[in-house]
Amino acid sequence: MSREAPADADKVSDEELTELLADAEGTTPEEIEHGAFELEIAPPEGATIVDVDE
Repeated sequence: MSREAPADADKVSDEELTELLADAEGTTPEEIEHGAFELEIAPPEGATIVDVDE
């Protein structure tokens, strides 16, 4: 029987990530969200997948 954590164990929600980033940067979650909006970050579904082993 394996004792490995499920793949989802290390995932955080968007809100949790925003809070972690804000805390690390010494700012507010609202400022992080505003900055992300200005950068126009594409959703992961629209990202190009690259195989780095090639």
